[in-house]
Amino acid sequence: MNIAEYENVIELYRKKEISRDEFEDKINFLTNNIETPLKEFYKIYCYLYKNNYVVPKDKREYIINNALIILENNNIDEVQKSAIKCATMNACFSECKYEIAESYANNLLNDNSEDVIVLRNIADYFTKTRRYKIAENIYKKIIKTNDENVLKDYEVYCNIINHKRKPYMPSNNDNKEMYAHFLEKIGLADAKALLGVKQPEKIKVGEYPLPIEKKIPDFNSFIAFDVETTGIDHSKDSITEIAAIKVVNGEIVEKKDFIFQELVKPYKKKIPKNVEELTGITNKMVAECRNIWEVFPDFVKFIENNVLVGYNCMTFDSKFLVRAGRLSNLIINNQYFDVMHLVKKYKKSLDTENMTLVQVGKALGIENPQAHRALADAITTAKVYLKILELNRKED
Repeated sequence: MNIAEYENVIELYRKKEISRDEFEDKINFLTNNIETPLKEFYKIYCYLYKNNYVVPKDKREYIINNALIILENNNIDEVQKSAIKCATMNACFSECKYEIAESYANNLLNDNSEDVIVLRNIADYFTKTRRYKIAENIYKKIIKTNDENVLKDYEVYCNIINHKRKPYMPSNNDNKEMYAHFLEKIGLADAKALLGVKQPEKIKVGEYPLPIEKKIPDFNSFIAFDVETTGIDHSKDSITEIAAIKVVNGEIVEKKDFIFQELVKPYKKKIPKNVEELTGITNKMVAECRNIWEVFPDFVKFIENNVLVGYNCMTFDSKFLVRAGRLSNLIINNQYFDVMHLVKKYKKSLDTENMTLVQVGKALGIENPQAHRALADAITTAKVYLKILELNRKED
């Protein structure tokens, strides 16, 4: 075969001076008299030439089926073999043949190739399979080349590890499952956690029961709770953190089994800058957290049938729990007790500037170590309730 003519045909195709059909006809003609496996090599190598070793979709199966035959050919050099391995790795990954792709990726790592295109592809593979340390080491090796494509790839990598961009995940649901189970198999992730829980069908507005308020403080076993949100509009804003503490017979036990706390990925919302500053909860912190429909069932399991005690909860928190229940297709019928309503009875004697949880707590000698974080507010709410309950009983 005339190599010069072969490369000329490739160049014409690259410049779009001939159509793909013409290109394939010319390549088939030029390789017609070459024996296998060299014929297969030239038929596939023409697509890799100046194409970053990415195989066209309709050629993936061809290269996957013929790669080993091609690589056994002693008439191609190591650089060419690396290109074929790299292309096969890409083809296998695109076709969700993850275990085969893994074997080619590890083989290429052991080859210590100096080909920048190969190294870029390996770094991209290990980024997509979330082995960031391996990817980082490869990028360190090639970033000094200042290759424009390398720099673009490295920027993507940096955005992922800095939580400015989500890690790779296939778009097709079946492919997602195969990818997740592959990562689990090689010990990188729990497939169930990676796939998350599919959002259930929402309960329509108006079909979810309204919060039930308990007005008599005749109990000392309860769940104190609090939520942090993206804003104050329960119909549009979203929960960013939910926390609760179990109080039994008036005793607050700050131990793991008595506490629920979890950050939540906001539903269709970003946290505004002013709210980030107020709560300390940033968009970066919640980017990879579970959705509310994944968190809420665990919260419901924790609260059981206990009375839910909150501060200003009938106006605010309970309404966000209603929305969380709607989005999770999970109805709760717990009674709510709003401590603020009880506190108002003692407003004059408390002598506070306002009725915020922090101010009321201070007036009662209760310090809130981290105001506007759900767990600290829930614990403070529990302490305020018990203190006011004590005052209330003394009066009675």
